[in-house]
Amino acid sequence: MRIRKFTASNYSIALQEVKQELGADALILSTRSIKPPSPIAGKKEATRVEITAAVEFAAPVVEPEIQVEDKPENKDADLKSLIFSLLSQTDRAQSMGLMPHQFDTFSRLVEGGLDEKLASKILKKALEQNSEQSADSHNESLKVMNLMKRVLPCKGEIDLNINGPKIVAFVGPTGVGKTTTVAKIAAEYALRRGKKVAIVSLDTYRLGAVDQLRIYGEIMEVPVEVAGGKEELRQIIANHKDKDLILIDTTGRSHQDKDYSRQLKEVFDAVGGVETHLVLSVTAQEKLFTATYHQFSSMGVDRVLFTKLDEGLNFGSLFNFSVRNRLPISYFTSGQQVPEDLEVARPERVISLIFN
Repeated sequence: MRIRKFTASNYSIALQEVKQELGADALILSTRSIKPPSPIAGKKEATRVEITAAVEFAAPVVEPEIQVEDKPENKDADLKSLIFSLLSQTDRAQSMGLMPHQFDTFSRLVEGGLDEKLASKILKKALEQNSEQSADSHNESLKVMNLMKRVLPCKGEIDLNINGPKIVAFVGPTGVGKTTTVAKIAAEYALRRGKKVAIVSLDTYRLGAVDQLRIYGEIMEVPVEVAGGKEELRQIIANHKDKDLILIDTTGRSHQDKDYSRQLKEVFDAVGGVETHLVLSVTAQEKLFTATYHQFSSMGVDRVLFTKLDEGLNFGSLFNFSVRNRLPISYFTSGQQVPEDLEVARPERVISLIFN
Protein backbone atom coordinates (compact mmCIF):
# COMPACT_ATOMS: atom_id res chain seq x y z
CA MET A 1 0.00 0.00 0.00
CA ARG A 2 1.24 3.47 -0.88
CA ILE A 3 0.50 6.23 1.67
CA ARG A 4 0.97 9.92 0.99
CA LYS A 5 0.26 13.19 2.80
CA PHE A 6 -0.99 16.19 0.86
CA THR A 7 -0.90 19.74 2.21
CA ALA A 8 -2.70 22.69 0.63
CA SER A 9 -4.44 25.93 1.45
CA ASN A 10 -7.90 24.27 1.41
CA TYR A 11 -9.50 20.84 1.16
CA SER A 12 -10.63 21.26 -2.44
CA ILE A 13 -7.07 21.78 -3.69
CA ALA A 14 -5.71 19.01 -1.47
CA LEU A 15 -8.35 16.57 -2.74
CA GLN A 16 -7.49 17.46 -6.31
CA GLU A 17 -3.84 16.68 -5.61
CA VAL A 18 -4.85 13.31 -4.14
CA LYS A 19 -6.75 12.44 -7.30
CA GLN A 20 -3.86 13.53 -9.53
CA GLU A 21 -1.23 11.63 -7.59
CA LEU A 22 -3.03 8.47 -6.43
CA GLY A 23 -6.05 8.25 -8.70
CA ALA A 24 -9.80 8.15 -8.12
CA ASP A 25 -9.59 4.92 -6.08
CA ALA A 26 -7.50 6.51 -3.33
CA LEU A 27 -8.73 5.93 0.22
CA ILE A 28 -8.84 8.96 2.52
CA LEU A 29 -7.31 7.93 5.85
CA SER A 30 -7.46 11.23 7.75
CA THR A 31 -7.78 14.99 7.43
CA ARG A 32 -6.64 17.78 9.70
CA SER A 33 -6.09 21.52 9.86
CA ILE A 34 -2.56 22.78 10.41
CA LYS A 35 -2.39 25.94 12.42
CA PRO A 36 0.48 28.31 11.59
CA PRO A 37 3.28 28.75 14.14
CA SER A 38 3.33 31.77 16.39
CA PRO A 39 3.20 34.80 14.09
CA ILE A 40 6.37 36.76 13.53
CA ALA A 41 6.06 40.49 13.91
CA GLY A 42 4.64 41.92 10.70
CA LYS A 43 3.97 38.50 9.13
CA LYS A 44 0.74 36.48 9.31
CA GLU A 45 0.46 32.96 7.88
CA ALA A 46 -2.85 31.30 6.89
CA THR A 47 -4.11 27.95 8.26
CA ARG A 48 -3.43 25.00 5.94
CA VAL A 49 -5.01 21.56 5.63
CA GLU A 50 -3.52 18.09 5.36
CA ILE A 51 -5.07 14.93 3.85
CA THR A 52 -3.51 11.50 4.36
CA ALA A 53 -4.50 9.11 1.55
CA ALA A 54 -3.51 5.65 0.34
CA VAL A 55 -3.87 3.23 -2.58
CA GLU A 56 -3.36 -0.52 -2.64
CA PHE A 57 -0.81 -0.17 -5.42
CA ALA A 58 1.10 2.86 -6.61
CA ALA A 59 -0.95 4.62 -9.24
CA PRO A 60 0.80 6.12 -12.26
CA VAL A 61 1.14 9.87 -12.30
CA VAL A 62 -1.34 11.47 -14.66
CA GLU A 63 0.41 13.61 -17.21
CA PRO A 64 -0.64 17.26 -16.95
CA GLU A 65 -1.33 17.63 -20.65
CA ILE A 66 -4.09 14.98 -20.67
CA GLN A 67 -5.80 16.20 -17.52
CA VAL A 68 -9.29 17.61 -17.82
CA GLU A 69 -9.83 20.51 -15.47
CA ASP A 70 -12.74 19.92 -13.08
CA LYS A 71 -15.52 22.45 -13.00
CA PRO A 72 -16.02 24.31 -9.70
CA GLU A 73 -19.32 22.52 -9.06
CA ASN A 74 -17.63 19.12 -9.47
CA LYS A 75 -14.95 20.10 -6.96
CA ASP A 76 -17.64 21.14 -4.48
CA ALA A 77 -19.45 17.83 -4.93
CA ASP A 78 -16.22 15.89 -4.40
CA LEU A 79 -15.49 17.86 -1.26
CA LYS A 80 -18.98 17.32 0.15
CA SER A 81 -18.72 13.60 -0.60
CA LEU A 82 -15.34 13.46 1.11
CA ILE A 83 -16.56 15.23 4.23
CA PHE A 84 -19.67 13.04 4.46
CA SER A 85 -17.60 9.85 4.06
CA LEU A 86 -15.43 10.90 6.99
CA LEU A 87 -18.41 11.17 9.32
CA SER A 88 -19.22 8.21 11.55
CA GLN A 89 -22.71 6.72 11.56
CA THR A 90 -23.35 8.54 14.82
CA ASP A 91 -22.33 11.84 13.23
CA ARG A 92 -24.58 11.21 10.24
CA ALA A 93 -27.49 10.29 12.51
CA GLN A 94 -26.98 13.48 14.48
CA SER A 95 -26.78 15.56 11.30
CA MET A 96 -30.17 14.14 10.28
CA GLY A 97 -31.77 15.38 13.48
CA LEU A 98 -32.01 12.08 15.37
CA MET A 99 -31.89 11.83 19.17
CA PRO A 100 -28.96 10.16 21.00
CA HIS A 101 -31.07 7.19 22.12
CA GLN A 102 -31.84 6.52 18.42
CA PHE A 103 -28.23 6.26 17.27
CA ASP A 104 -27.84 2.52 17.99
CA THR A 105 -31.04 1.63 16.13
CA PHE A 106 -30.01 3.85 13.22
CA SER A 107 -26.68 2.01 12.98
CA ARG A 108 -28.40 -1.40 13.05
CA LEU A 109 -30.79 -0.38 10.27
CA VAL A 110 -28.03 1.02 8.06
CA GLU A 111 -25.79 -2.00 8.64
CA GLY A 112 -28.78 -4.18 7.73
CA GLY A 113 -28.97 -2.44 4.34
CA LEU A 114 -31.63 0.22 4.93
CA ASP A 115 -31.14 3.51 3.12
CA GLU A 116 -29.92 6.16 5.59
CA LYS A 117 -32.59 8.71 4.66
CA LEU A 118 -35.34 6.11 4.90
CA ALA A 119 -34.01 4.88 8.25
CA SER A 120 -33.99 8.47 9.52
CA LYS A 121 -37.61 9.03 8.44
CA ILE A 122 -38.74 5.85 10.18
CA LEU A 123 -36.96 6.78 13.42
CA LYS A 124 -38.42 10.29 13.41
CA LYS A 125 -41.91 8.91 12.78
CA ALA A 126 -41.50 6.39 15.59
CA LEU A 127 -40.43 9.20 17.92
CA GLU A 128 -43.50 11.28 17.00
CA GLN A 129 -45.87 8.41 17.68
CA ASN A 130 -44.26 7.29 20.93
CA SER A 131 -42.81 10.46 22.47
CA GLU A 132 -44.26 9.63 25.86
CA GLN A 133 -42.42 6.31 26.18
CA SER A 134 -39.00 5.86 27.77
CA ALA A 135 -36.03 6.81 25.61
CA ASP A 136 -33.68 3.85 25.38
CA SER A 137 -32.19 2.00 22.43
CA HIS A 138 -33.94 -1.33 23.15
CA ASN A 139 -37.37 0.27 23.38
CA GLU A 140 -36.52 2.32 20.29
CA SER A 141 -35.78 -0.83 18.27
CA LEU A 142 -39.13 -2.37 19.24
CA LYS A 143 -41.01 0.79 18.23
CA VAL A 144 -39.17 0.92 14.91
CA MET A 145 -39.85 -2.77 14.19
CA ASN A 146 -43.56 -2.28 14.75
CA LEU A 147 -43.63 0.77 12.51
CA MET A 148 -41.69 -1.01 9.76
CA LYS A 149 -44.15 -3.93 9.88
CA ARG A 150 -47.03 -1.52 9.31
CA VAL A 151 -45.47 0.30 6.35
CA LEU A 152 -44.02 -2.73 4.52
CA PRO A 153 -46.58 -3.95 1.93
CA CYS A 154 -47.00 -7.75 1.84
CA LYS A 155 -49.99 -9.35 0.10
CA GLY A 156 -48.79 -12.90 0.49
CA GLU A 157 -50.03 -15.87 -1.45
CA ILE A 158 -51.97 -15.89 -4.71
CA ASP A 159 -55.72 -15.44 -4.29
CA LEU A 160 -57.71 -17.64 -6.64
CA ASN A 161 -60.80 -16.45 -8.51
CA ILE A 162 -64.26 -17.62 -7.58
CA ASN A 163 -65.09 -18.25 -11.22
CA GLY A 164 -62.56 -19.10 -13.91
CA PRO A 165 -58.79 -19.57 -13.66
CA LYS A 166 -56.46 -17.09 -11.97
CA ILE A 167 -53.67 -16.24 -14.44
CA VAL A 168 -50.30 -15.28 -12.93
CA ALA A 169 -47.16 -14.39 -14.94
CA PHE A 170 -43.62 -14.23 -13.62
CA VAL A 171 -41.16 -11.77 -15.21
CA GLY A 172 -37.62 -10.71 -14.40
CA PRO A 173 -33.92 -10.96 -15.33
CA THR A 174 -32.08 -14.06 -16.41
CA GLY A 175 -30.83 -16.35 -13.65
CA VAL A 176 -33.12 -15.27 -10.79
CA GLY A 177 -34.94 -18.63 -10.67
CA LYS A 178 -38.28 -17.93 -12.37
CA THR A 179 -38.74 -21.45 -13.75
CA THR A 180 -38.04 -23.17 -10.43
CA THR A 181 -40.28 -20.65 -8.67
CA VAL A 182 -43.15 -21.47 -11.05
CA ALA A 183 -42.68 -25.16 -10.27
CA LYS A 184 -42.72 -24.49 -6.51
CA ILE A 185 -45.95 -22.52 -6.66
CA ALA A 186 -47.53 -25.12 -8.95
CA ALA A 187 -46.61 -27.85 -6.48
CA GLU A 188 -48.00 -25.84 -3.56
CA TYR A 189 -51.41 -25.44 -5.18
CA ALA A 190 -51.63 -28.77 -7.03
CA LEU A 191 -50.14 -31.18 -4.48
CA ARG A 192 -50.76 -29.52 -1.14
CA ARG A 193 -54.08 -27.80 -1.86
CA GLY A 194 -55.54 -30.10 -4.45
CA LYS A 195 -56.21 -27.34 -6.99
CA LYS A 196 -56.28 -27.73 -10.77
CA VAL A 197 -53.13 -26.10 -12.13
CA ALA A 198 -51.65 -25.59 -15.61
CA ILE A 199 -48.24 -24.18 -16.58
CA VAL A 200 -47.50 -22.20 -19.73
CA SER A 201 -43.99 -21.31 -20.89
CA LEU A 202 -43.33 -18.32 -23.11
CA ASP A 203 -39.60 -19.14 -23.00
CA THR A 204 -39.04 -20.39 -26.53
CA TYR A 205 -35.35 -19.42 -26.39
CA ARG A 206 -34.16 -21.85 -23.72
CA LEU A 207 -35.23 -25.41 -24.50
CA GLY A 208 -33.82 -26.52 -21.18
CA ALA A 209 -36.31 -24.37 -19.31
CA VAL A 210 -39.27 -26.04 -21.04
CA ASP A 211 -37.80 -29.51 -20.45
CA GLN A 212 -37.32 -28.67 -16.78
CA LEU A 213 -40.95 -27.59 -16.44
CA ARG A 214 -42.18 -30.71 -18.25
CA ILE A 215 -40.31 -32.93 -15.81
CA TYR A 216 -41.89 -31.10 -12.89
CA GLY A 217 -45.26 -31.30 -14.65
CA GLU A 218 -45.03 -35.08 -15.06
CA ILE A 219 -44.18 -35.53 -11.38
CA MET A 220 -47.05 -33.28 -10.25
CA GLU A 221 -49.44 -34.46 -13.01
CA VAL A 222 -49.78 -30.84 -14.12
CA PRO A 223 -50.06 -30.02 -17.86
CA VAL A 224 -47.24 -27.92 -19.32
CA GLU A 225 -47.82 -25.96 -22.54
CA VAL A 226 -45.58 -23.76 -24.72
CA ALA A 227 -46.86 -20.56 -26.34
CA GLY A 228 -44.97 -18.69 -29.04
CA GLY A 229 -47.23 -15.64 -29.11
CA LYS A 230 -50.50 -14.07 -28.01
CA GLU A 231 -52.76 -16.17 -30.24
CA GLU A 232 -51.27 -19.42 -28.97
CA LEU A 233 -51.47 -18.22 -25.37
CA ARG A 234 -55.10 -17.19 -25.81
CA GLN A 235 -55.97 -20.64 -27.19
CA ILE A 236 -54.08 -22.46 -24.42
CA ILE A 237 -55.90 -20.50 -21.71
CA ALA A 238 -59.23 -21.23 -23.41
CA ASN A 239 -58.36 -24.94 -23.36
CA HIS A 240 -57.68 -24.76 -19.62
CA LYS A 241 -60.68 -22.69 -18.54
CA ASP A 242 -61.54 -25.47 -16.07
CA LYS A 243 -58.32 -24.83 -14.10
CA ASP A 244 -58.07 -22.92 -10.83
CA LEU A 245 -54.63 -21.49 -11.54
CA ILE A 246 -52.59 -20.93 -14.71
CA LEU A 247 -48.92 -20.01 -14.18
CA ILE A 248 -46.92 -18.35 -16.98
CA ASP A 249 -43.12 -18.58 -17.13
CA THR A 250 -41.33 -16.00 -19.28
CA THR A 251 -37.91 -15.51 -20.83
CA GLY A 252 -35.29 -13.73 -18.73
CA ARG A 253 -33.96 -10.59 -20.39
CA SER A 254 -31.49 -7.84 -19.55
CA HIS A 255 -32.94 -4.78 -17.83
CA GLN A 256 -31.71 -2.78 -20.84
CA ASP A 257 -34.10 -4.60 -23.17
CA LYS A 258 -37.04 -2.16 -23.02
CA ASP A 259 -38.74 -3.62 -26.09
CA TYR A 260 -39.28 -6.99 -24.39
CA SER A 261 -41.70 -5.59 -21.81
CA ARG A 262 -43.71 -4.00 -24.62
CA GLN A 263 -43.96 -7.38 -26.34
CA LEU A 264 -45.11 -9.06 -23.14
CA LYS A 265 -47.69 -6.36 -22.55
CA GLU A 266 -49.21 -7.02 -25.97
CA VAL A 267 -49.38 -10.75 -25.20
CA PHE A 268 -50.95 -10.28 -21.75
CA ASP A 269 -53.39 -7.62 -22.94
CA ALA A 270 -54.67 -10.05 -25.54
CA VAL A 271 -55.52 -12.49 -22.77
CA GLY A 272 -56.65 -10.03 -20.10
CA GLY A 273 -56.69 -10.34 -16.32
CA VAL A 274 -53.02 -11.38 -15.93
CA GLU A 275 -51.48 -10.75 -12.48
CA THR A 276 -47.75 -10.03 -12.87
CA HIS A 277 -45.10 -10.89 -10.29
CA LEU A 278 -41.62 -9.39 -10.69
CA VAL A 279 -39.01 -11.98 -9.69
CA LEU A 280 -35.76 -10.62 -8.21
CA SER A 281 -32.79 -12.26 -6.50
CA VAL A 282 -31.74 -10.90 -3.08
CA THR A 283 -28.13 -11.38 -4.17
CA ALA A 284 -28.45 -8.61 -6.79
CA GLN A 285 -27.66 -4.95 -6.20
CA GLU A 286 -30.49 -2.62 -5.30
CA LYS A 287 -29.78 -0.59 -8.45
CA LEU A 288 -30.64 -3.68 -10.50
CA PHE A 289 -33.94 -3.99 -8.59
CA THR A 290 -34.87 -0.48 -9.65
CA ALA A 291 -33.68 -0.85 -13.24
CA THR A 292 -35.63 -4.09 -13.69
CA TYR A 293 -38.75 -2.58 -12.16
CA HIS A 294 -38.56 0.35 -14.56
CA GLN A 295 -38.16 -2.12 -17.42
CA PHE A 296 -41.46 -3.85 -16.64
CA SER A 297 -43.44 -1.03 -14.99
CA SER A 298 -45.00 0.04 -18.30
CA MET A 299 -46.81 -3.32 -18.57
CA GLY A 300 -47.98 -3.18 -14.96
CA VAL A 301 -46.36 -5.03 -12.06
CA ASP A 302 -48.64 -6.21 -9.24
CA ARG A 303 -46.23 -7.84 -6.80
CA VAL A 304 -42.56 -8.63 -6.26
CA LEU A 305 -41.13 -12.05 -5.38
CA PHE A 306 -37.62 -12.44 -3.96
CA THR A 307 -35.53 -15.57 -4.59
CA LYS A 308 -32.29 -16.99 -3.13
CA LEU A 309 -33.01 -15.84 0.41
CA ASP A 310 -30.50 -18.43 1.64
CA GLU A 311 -27.71 -16.73 -0.34
CA GLY A 312 -28.38 -13.16 0.80
CA LEU A 313 -26.07 -11.24 3.11
CA ASN A 314 -28.00 -8.00 3.43
CA PHE A 315 -31.79 -7.62 3.37
CA GLY A 316 -32.49 -3.92 3.87
CA SER A 317 -32.69 -3.50 0.10
CA LEU A 318 -35.91 -5.58 0.09
CA PHE A 319 -37.51 -3.05 2.43
CA ASN A 320 -36.11 -0.06 0.51
CA PHE A 321 -37.39 -1.30 -2.83
CA SER A 322 -40.84 -2.42 -1.72
CA VAL A 323 -41.62 0.69 0.35
CA ARG A 324 -40.32 3.18 -2.23
CA ASN A 325 -42.31 1.62 -5.07
CA ARG A 326 -45.31 0.57 -2.94
CA LEU A 327 -44.96 -2.88 -4.47
CA PRO A 328 -46.26 -5.70 -2.23
CA ILE A 329 -44.06 -8.75 -1.66
CA SER A 330 -45.73 -12.09 -2.40
CA TYR A 331 -43.25 -14.91 -1.77
CA PHE A 332 -39.70 -15.77 -0.79
CA THR A 333 -37.74 -18.75 -2.10
CA SER A 334 -34.60 -20.10 -0.48
CA GLY A 335 -33.35 -23.18 -2.28
CA GLN A 336 -33.99 -25.78 -5.00
CA GLN A 337 -36.45 -28.07 -3.19
CA VAL A 338 -39.95 -28.13 -4.69
CA PRO A 339 -42.17 -27.01 -3.02
CA GLU A 340 -40.47 -26.90 0.39
CA ASP A 341 -38.27 -23.86 -0.28
CA LEU A 342 -41.20 -21.51 -0.80
CA GLU A 343 -42.66 -19.24 1.88
CA VAL A 344 -45.36 -16.62 1.90
CA ALA A 345 -43.84 -13.17 2.55
CA ARG A 346 -44.63 -11.64 5.95
CA PRO A 347 -43.50 -8.23 7.22
CA GLU A 348 -42.11 -9.70 10.44
CA ARG A 349 -39.91 -12.05 8.40
CA VAL A 350 -38.32 -9.14 6.52
CA ILE A 351 -37.81 -7.16 9.72
CA SER A 352 -36.16 -10.10 11.47
CA LEU A 353 -33.73 -10.51 8.56
CA ILE A 354 -32.76 -6.83 8.74
CA PHE A 355 -32.27 -6.84 12.53
CA ASN A 356 -30.50 -10.22 12.66
